[in-house]
Amino acid sequence: MRSLSPVSRTLLLALPLLVATAIGCKKEYDTPPVRTLGSGNVVTIAQLKAMYQGSPVHFSDSANAVNTVYAVVTADEQNGNLYKNVYVQDNTGAIAVRLLFSGGLYQGDSIRIYLPGTVLSPYNGLMQIDSVNVDNNIVKQATGVYVAPTPTTMTELATQAGLGGSLQSKLITLSGVEFIPGDTGLTYADPVNQLTLNRTLENCSGGTAVVRSSGYGNFAGTHLPTGKGTFTGIASWFGSAAQLYVRDINEVQLDGPRCGLASCDPANSLNENFDGVLNNADVNTECWLDLFTTGTGKWKGKIIGSESFVEVAPPSFDASSVSWLISAPLQYSAGMQLSFISSLGSVWQHDGVEVLISTDINLTTAASVLAAPWQNVTGATLAGSTTPVGTLTTIGSWVPSGNIDLTPYLTAGTNFVVAFKYSGNPATQATRYRIDNVSVQ
Repeated sequence: MRSLSPVSRTLLLALPLLVATAIGCKKEYDTPPVRTLGSGNVVTIAQLKAMYQGSPVHFSDSANAVNTVYAVVTADEQNGNLYKNVYVQDNTGAIAVRLLFSGGLYQGDSIRIYLPGTVLSPYNGLMQIDSVNVDNNIVKQATGVYVAPTPTTMTELATQAGLGGSLQSKLITLSGVEFIPGDTGLTYADPVNQLTLNRTLENCSGGTAVVRSSGYGNFAGTHLPTGKGTFTGIASWFGSAAQLYVRDINEVQLDGPRCGLASCDPANSLNENFDGVLNNADVNTECWLDLFTTGTGKWKGKIIGSESFVEVAPPSFDASSVSWLISAPLQYSAGMQLSFISSLGSVWQHDGVEVLISTDINLTTAASVLAAPWQNVTGATLAGSTTPVGTLTTIGSWVPSGNIDLTPYLTAGTNFVVAFKYSGNPATQATRYRIDNVSVQ
């Protein structure tokens, strides 16, 4: 047999050692550490906002410090309309979040915001959590969480979207709105020069709000819709007025007839809360009729705080007054009921309001109203002599009418209108009446 050379013998003896060394040096990859944030006191968004008392609040990680708030992202940066900004909301309110770096948060993310290193302060009237680092300050709890928009009005935006208001930074929906005629030929913003621009949204009574859109948005070059309908977006604030942001162009559904162009065909139901009225101006609610048959008094829009309604009283220069507020046309179906609420804006002097129904829906003038067939609706409860009274700046107490069955007055398929008729005089019958939340279902 051939003997091994000294070199071969050395290699053979070293082989077990090399194998053992190779096994012992097998690479073990590091396991990423589990991401945790410090513990501390948890607050709601409303509680967080209340911490601001005129000076910026700098959050620390000291023991027992307030350092956590949970929320859901309602608007993100994906469409380019917001940059290094997102909006979040919980069941107590909403707030803007300013990011140090773009990206990482998306609509529907349920998140924990770890506050140390961030600052709570307002910018031009908009409260914000500033200097948020998504990597260091955010932990996602879930994705795809749905937050329903809050229905609101131009009136409420003006009073509740500002600093301390219940609508600030919330996802909202406006109904019965359109872009003003001067804007309808324009685009949302300027994508060529990448300029952010304002457009004006209005309701049928002339209330307005600004829609602000970035030139970097993926819809910046889209022409504004020319019709009337619903707008869903974020209720932000800048300076002294509400400022709306589109979060998804598909949530701007303005494709119906513009104000004043509706057909006013009989509807199957009615739910009118007079959110579009202007304070102390004649009621101009679409398809409703506001007129007088004696004197010169009309029903007026009234806004107190965030509440809007209609009000009537005899003008001081008229000997007597008969004022009518007549609903949009309806079509009766079996079981329909009428309801509304009423209150007093002055000391009670007389029962001045009647509720009536007519099957003539083509009313346009005082003469046609006087010539129409009217039936008095009985069984409605109205504010009266024992109702706590409001003033020019306070509401008083609302009195529910109850659900009034319309079966005695109408048959199935009949078209009709409901009227609130006020009669009074400035000397002895000057009770100031208020009506709101008129419903026929």
